Amino acid sequence: MAQSMESGVRGSRRNGHIQARSALKARTSDVLDDFAELRKDMNRLAEAASKAARAEVKGAGHRLEALGKDMRTRAGDSASYVTEHVRSHPGAAIGASLGAGLLLGFLLSRR
Repeated sequence: MAQSMESGVRGSRRNGHIQARSALKARTSDVLDDFAELRKDMNRLAEAASKAARAEVKGAGHRLEALGKDMRTRAGDSASYVTEHVRSHPGAAIGASLGAGLLLGFLLSRR
């Protein structure tokens, strides 16, 4: 009788181990499937972020290009304005440049 109880305990332990292994394998499989889905989601997220970044860089490029054109136009207009006024008032231009040079010279000589 003692042997039959002992073999019954061993059988239930063995059955318990088999069930535990089976449950562990199923859970491991579920975790691996979850990781595969997570990897797919991360790839989709990375692609979406990449597309958004490319679109933003492209838009920034267009804005910078427009800003550069505007600055070139303004610089050209300013140069034309200065050239026109220097030609119409050469004495004043020489006096202004002499004064600016003296002021700059005094400021730099104090250092």
